[in-house]
Amino acid sequence: MNRTAAVAIIKRGLGYRQTQDTSIISALQQAQRDLESGKTLPNWLVVFDQPVAVTAGTAVSTLPTGFLRVHEDYTPYYVNSSGGIVTIPKRLDDEAHAAYPITTPVSGSYPSVYVQRNKTTVEWVPKPMATFTTYWTFYKAAVLLDSDVENAWLANAANYLIGLAGMIVAGDLRDQGAMQKFTQMAKMGGQSYLGDVIEDELAGRPLMMGRNN
Repeated sequence: MNRTAAVAIIKRGLGYRQTQDTSIISALQQAQRDLESGKTLPNWLVVFDQPVAVTAGTAVSTLPTGFLRVHEDYTPYYVNSSGGIVTIPKRLDDEAHAAYPITTPVSGSYPSVYVQRNKTTVEWVPKPMATFTTYWTFYKAAVLLDSDVENAWLANAANYLIGLAGMIVAGDLRDQGAMQKFTQMAKMGGQSYLGDVIEDELAGRPLMMGRNN
């Protein structure tokens, strides 16, 4: 389902108000942002083994666009010169710097841990003196519905997203009838969505992609 189809469903629930397209699109975007900032995220937002470059002498690296958070079952890693996988766990800032105080940099050295500074950058501790590549498995924000596309939410949880967006618009319009319709839609879509998330967590497997794809 693309954005046009989603907008049409919401317009139908609103009694085909013809001047609400901009508000509906904005509501779809807001609902998506709200879902992606929640504590529970679906595995169809997960991307696997995405490279993040580390530069010798530079303590900070930029995370991939759309980064939400690291998948709880995967730790960032790099491949050493022997072909072995070395993980780099996350630590709190004060904990990391207390455990690895600033010392004289050693040429060719690798960091032991990382600190997530925000959703766009991480800091390596101690500062790396080797250039290498790390690999991350993380939840990535779906394509924003600012054009007529089908993103991951419309492909996998359309009723939930549409119901939540419809509730936003109906609330703004003070349309109680539409609010009831979209509330029910969101409730049913949310039950299906959460059921899929729980089932996937219990199965311990991703829905869409395999590791190293």
